Formats: sequence, C-alpha cells, structure tokens
Amino acid sequence: MTQFITSFCVGSVLIGSLYIICPKGNISKQIKYIFSLVFLIIIISAANVPLKSIDFDALSPADVEIDTESLETSAAEYVFSYTLKKQNITFKKISIFTDKTSDGSIVITKAVVITDEPPQKVINALAGLLDNREVEIINE
Repeated sequence: MTQFITSFCVGSVLIGSLYIICPKGNISKQIKYIFSLVFLIIIISAANVPLKSIDFDALSPADVEIDTESLETSAAEYVFSYTLKKQNITFKKISIFTDKTSDGSIVITKAVVITDEPPQKVINALAGLLDNREVEIINE
C-alpha cells in the first residue's frame, strides 16, 4: 500500500509539473493526452495489477447451443403480428406451432390468433402467409 501511495504522489507531481511546462497551441492536447496515459500506466504499475493473469472466459461458438426452432417460431410470430398490425387488426396473442422435418428444416404447421376481430378479416389479412397452413382464430 505504501508503494502505491508513493508512486501515486510521485506520478502526480511529475505529471503536474509536465502539464505546467506543456507548450500552448495546437499540439497541447496531444501532449496532455500522452501525459494522461503515462500517469495511468504509473498508477497501474504501482498497484501491481497482474494483467497477464486476468482470464477472459469468452464463449466460443462451439460452446453455445442455438435453438433454431425457437428462433424460427419467434420470427414467424413477428411476421404474423407485423402483418396484422399493418392491416389495423388488433389481437391479444399469436402462437405459432412448428414441426421439424427429416432433413432438419422447420415447417410452420399451425398459427393461433386470439383476437376480437371477425375470422374472415384475419384470414384475408394473412392471405399470403397462410399457404398450406392451418390457422385457428379464437374470438374473445
């Protein structure tokens, strides 16, 4: 602790005196920036912070398991909700049901829309998204 306080005081006096004799003009900002970096290095070295022993445990792509089915479901829910909002159709909830095929792809099998709107209005709004998909509309 004594070493840190001594280094801090000596560094402060040294950098302070260098600030005082620093030339004025265009280059003063750059010189003051360098002095600030030198002061920071003095403080870090005085604190004996072992920078090499710090272990940044970042996740590698192999460590992260991605649930593609939930991503696809979320994306489909977003598309359906965006389409309904663009058609000024109010709804409470949209649920998307998916199925994984043998080749690993994900297929939307059913969409459930909870709304107060008439079913035909919802079906007309989702006309381009409903190809070969079951849509259940629950009126509440």
